[in-house]
Amino acid sequence: MKGNQEDLPIFNLITTQTRPFFQQLLPDSSKHQLEHCELDTEEQQLTLSVLSTQHLAKCPVCGPRSARTHSRYQRTLADLPCVHFKLTLTVQVSKFFCDTPGCIRRIFTERIPDIAAPWARETVRLVQRLEAIGLALGGAAGARLSHQVGTEVCGSTLLNVLAKLPLPEFEVPKILGVDDFAFRKGQQYGTLLVDLERHRPLALLADRKAETLAQWLAQHPGVEVLSRDRSATYRRGMNEGAPNAEQVADRFHLMQNLQETLEKLLNGYSSQLKAVEEQWRQAKTSPETVVVIALPTATVDAQAQALANHQRRVEQDQEMRRLHQQQWTQRAIAKAVGVSERTVQRKLCSSGLAEVPVRRATFGRSILDSYKPKILAWWNDGIQESALLMVFLQQLGYTGSARTLMRYLKQLRQAQGIPPRRAISTPGAAKVSDPQLPPFTARRASFLIVKPEQHRDTEEVDLLARLVAAHPDLNKAVELAQEFSQLLRERRAEGFEPWLMKVFKSKLKPFQAFAKSLFEDYAAVRASMVLEVSNGMVEGFNNRLKMVKRQMYGRAGLELLRKRFIVA
Repeated sequence: MKGNQEDLPIFNLITTQTRPFFQQLLPDSSKHQLEHCELDTEEQQLTLSVLSTQHLAKCPVCGPRSARTHSRYQRTLADLPCVHFKLTLTVQVSKFFCDTPGCIRRIFTERIPDIAAPWARETVRLVQRLEAIGLALGGAAGARLSHQVGTEVCGSTLLNVLAKLPLPEFEVPKILGVDDFAFRKGQQYGTLLVDLERHRPLALLADRKAETLAQWLAQHPGVEVLSRDRSATYRRGMNEGAPNAEQVADRFHLMQNLQETLEKLLNGYSSQLKAVEEQWRQAKTSPETVVVIALPTATVDAQAQALANHQRRVEQDQEMRRLHQQQWTQRAIAKAVGVSERTVQRKLCSSGLAEVPVRRATFGRSILDSYKPKILAWWNDGIQESALLMVFLQQLGYTGSARTLMRYLKQLRQAQGIPPRRAISTPGAAKVSDPQLPPFTARRASFLIVKPEQHRDTEEVDLLARLVAAHPDLNKAVELAQEFSQLLRERRAEGFEPWLMKVFKSKLKPFQAFAKSLFEDYAAVRASMVLEVSNGMVEGFNNRLKMVKRQMYGRAGLELLRKRFIVA
């Protein structure tokens, strides 16, 4: 018997000892009986022949059961793999007569819902496996994984399986978070709705219009608290769809708006910021040392091109202001200059561009930055040969070129007054230092102002104190910004109205515009200082949505995106 089995690629495995084992491989062994089992060693195929043991079947149209058999037929179903063998079920099912008078179905087929759906070619448990793979990885990546686990399907099959999945039912939440997401950044956007109590996404809307959000809220009454960013569109949609719900402005976006206001104000103090930075650098350097003068790393042509681009923007900015003084509309200015209306609005609200571009002397960062403290220590100790320094750096893991090192050594020689080609140390030369501090721009200054005081280091505190001391007119802006930050962090809603009055009495136009926007959204901003509700969870789901969207780039229509994001 064993010799015959080894000679034949296909043989029967059913014996008295093996029958109980193979019977357990069936999806439902209580209603079906194993008749035959074949193993094809060449094709690595395991086939189980199964016979249905049901003598009664329910008519799928009218419902009554019937025991009158018409005939039998065979269904072939793909099943989960068994080790490295493909498993196929051939199920013998019956057809029955329906004896109910007036039923349109005279002959019906026996249903086997525990094994497979009607007209399906895969078992229920195989479909569930494909659903899990598709929800986790999508089409192409899921197809690659399925080949590794013995279930060979293509990406389109996985996507078709996902398309048949229904969206889960959900209970209307008491606290709902709303945010937008991008189908194509800058062109097409949708709306994400998240249940902040149960930590689960509920819906993806096709756009971010107020009417769409209002319609969804009207169809799902019962929301009590709505969390959102500072969007006026979402505010209008919430007012229309859920007028009785309390709206809460997200605190992160409020802090972001505050920092943008400070940055807009500080953009008019670029030269003053640069002066404060230079004073602070000199204070951090001892009198016995000289500071390295950074040289531009860009080519002459690149610097000229950057300067020309800045000059073009300056001329464009001046032209927009000249037309605005002549009472031109923003739309007409945009058409004449060749920019968008939003650009015209932003430029007219700003203080104007400087004639010379305000930027750091070096363009970008260098691969040598992390090794500069070591280079300075060797250089000040008298080791100034570039070849020897290159060997030392490579031992520390430096992978850059010798030319990059030579450019930096040239800066050190210029700082000490050593001739460019001289590599021998000059007796009595001053020590060299390179603080490598980030530039003190308007963005960095605004960030330091809104940063919590306990999180600032000593250098940041010193830099901010120098800024306020050098320019007392900025002291009021710093006080207002820090006071508003404390109101948000400490949840002190009672101080919101006095703060608004202080801003309106001040002469800081950017702060007055910021306060005006807060006053228009007064209830939501005040609620953010009372409630613990935050839109941070919605931002987290938005990041996961971006990952899912990028996994399915080119195939992720809205319906498919909903299945992968919400069902999973």
